[in-house]
Amino acid sequence: MRQLWMIAALATALPLAAQAQCRVAIAGTACVTVPQTSAPKADPVQAGDTLERGQYQMLMNATYYGLPPVSDGWVYMRIADDIYRVDWRTHTVLERVTDQAGRNW
Repeated sequence: MRQLWMIAALATALPLAAQAQCRVAIAGTACVTVPQTSAPKADPVQAGDTLERGQYQMLMNATYYGLPPVSDGWVYMRIADDIYRVDWRTHTVLERVTDQAGRNW
């Protein structure tokens, strides 16, 4: 009798656990879960790297994106989907500043 009770408890707990993972639970529908296999995205460049001239786009109107104005000989460059602060003379990457940009980036 105890085994029957455990089987019944398990049979009701499994659907509840799967339903808890669903974002939207509607009666009569099934939930499909997709395993999360996102590996951390590697930065295309690191601070200290020297960029090849003419390969990347300079970001104009930085204040529109919520970034501080350009000064002291550095500029913002778009590399892949990120923004980097780059020394204009040497094209050396100073830092990644995507997280400082506004939501409109």
